[in-house]
Amino acid sequence: MMMSPTSIGGVFLRQVIKSTNQAPYQHRRHLITHISPTTSLLRSDISDNEVYLLGTAHISQASNEEVVDLIQLVQPKYVFVELDANRAAQLRSSAASKNNMADSFNTLFKGIGKGLPPNIMQQLPPQMNNILPMLQNAPQMMSRMGWLGSQGGEMKAALEEAERIGATCVYGDVDFEVTMRDLRLAMMGMAANPMNLMQMIGNAPSPPKELAELTGIMLSGGNPTQIIEAVKTREQAKQMTKYVSEALPPLYDVMITKRDVHMAKMLRKHCSEGKVVAVVGAGHVEGIEREWEALDHSS
Repeated sequence: MMMSPTSIGGVFLRQVIKSTNQAPYQHRRHLITHISPTTSLLRSDISDNEVYLLGTAHISQASNEEVVDLIQLVQPKYVFVELDANRAAQLRSSAASKNNMADSFNTLFKGIGKGLPPNIMQQLPPQMNNILPMLQNAPQMMSRMGWLGSQGGEMKAALEEAERIGATCVYGDVDFEVTMRDLRLAMMGMAANPMNLMQMIGNAPSPPKELAELTGIMLSGGNPTQIIEAVKTREQAKQMTKYVSEALPPLYDVMITKRDVHMAKMLRKHCSEGKVVAVVGAGHVEGIEREWEALDHSS
């Protein structure tokens, strides 16, 4: 969890942030992640910027506070958000933090497994009894854990705090309509070959304990906040996204990989100098870091 700017940890983090040229980059990066496990530091030899990458959970009030605290500590030139321009405009004009992306995905995902012939259903491996409900509720879970480009409270907090300090907002996500188009194509491809889908899921490992618990809580109508706070750590988010990549590679490619690549490029292109605070879902942090480093190696 991010430290308040006035807390002891916050004061220490402020000193680390200020020591741009006084300590090696990797040392400062380790210190920042140690103080705030949801935050990462990115620098490059080919651009004059320093990116504080904050991973959030869209349901979490703590994430809203972390966003404001980090922006206040860093005083960035740019605030980068996991929104496209249209969704940012919708969020700015509405007091409600409605997640139109998750609403749209609900329609697609609720149909998974429905309408399959009885003989196909009888051939489903035992783990499908757990996985089908998990897939059908995937949009809600992905939104709450930061895997969807949600119009969450933390994005609104980032926009408002950027405006308050005079920072430039950069809308870094893939256009919503493009993601929806690609997702429909991926799901149509899976639906066209249910046996291949069965084999894909049958070869996947068991889901992480937290994901199974979260599914059970959401199916029973419970409050998943405690588990969601627990999976905001880098390691837990990494395990969750790794499972999705192994269980459903086509969806992972659309929902995670393509957007990670796009956001890393947008950070390089539109936030090329000065300090940057980038606010993204926790599930995107690992991939953005990987793509950031890949851009360095390809230059």
